[in-house]
Amino acid sequence: MAKVLILEDEEYNREFIRQILKEIPGITETFATSSAKEAVAWAKENRPHIALLDIELSNQQDNGLEAARLIRESIEDIYIVFVTGYAQYAVDSFDVHPYGYILKPMKIARFQELVEEIISRLKQPDKMITGIITVRVKDEIVHINSRDIIFIEVDNHKSIIHSLRTTWEIRRGLEEIAGMLGADFLRVHRSFIVNLTKIKKTKETYDRTYEIEFWDYPKIALMSRYYYPKYKEHFQP
Repeated sequence: MAKVLILEDEEYNREFIRQILKEIPGITETFATSSAKEAVAWAKENRPHIALLDIELSNQQDNGLEAARLIRESIEDIYIVFVTGYAQYAVDSFDVHPYGYILKPMKIARFQELVEEIISRLKQPDKMITGIITVRVKDEIVHINSRDIIFIEVDNHKSIIHSLRTTWEIRRGLEEIAGMLGADFLRVHRSFIVNLTKIKKTKETYDRTYEIEFWDYPKIALMSRYYYPKYKEHFQP
């Protein structure tokens, strides 16, 4: 069920990682490259679930950190793990919200444990109750009914859930959240999911982009021209 991207400039290390991954259940596809540019292009086309990235790449203008930033822009809910021999990059890597940081020489047991943990998390959405999203607030777990949600947006790698009364922040990607919602919700932008029953009007702005306004709620959502045909299927004036 899991697709894995490997960015590693040393051939021996690439093959070593691939061999370890073969022993881990749940991995259906791996792609390994020494090129940051090729890694980003493959990720955008194939949308892997996990990216294992070296940071310091020899003889390249870009490094693994820059590749991670570009990949994160396209795939909000990807699990990024840095596999590197340079501990000093740990602080710099925080802005792409990596799930883990493995230092070389790699401890195989720790690496396997981390990947297996990610795969276990990938399976969790199948067990979630459709129509209910849970959010931890301090020492409480809040259950949000999807009927109360107006829209959801991604901001600074966090998903923000808007309702009439309040907003919540949740560290899940829009793709994962979309699987927990019903037919009343539609992805209208790479950063927005909206509740179709809450829409008041849609206004075209420029370059065939749109602003969505809601009943009794002052904030707007954005819709891109690529998602507009799907929206139009629901509303024919």
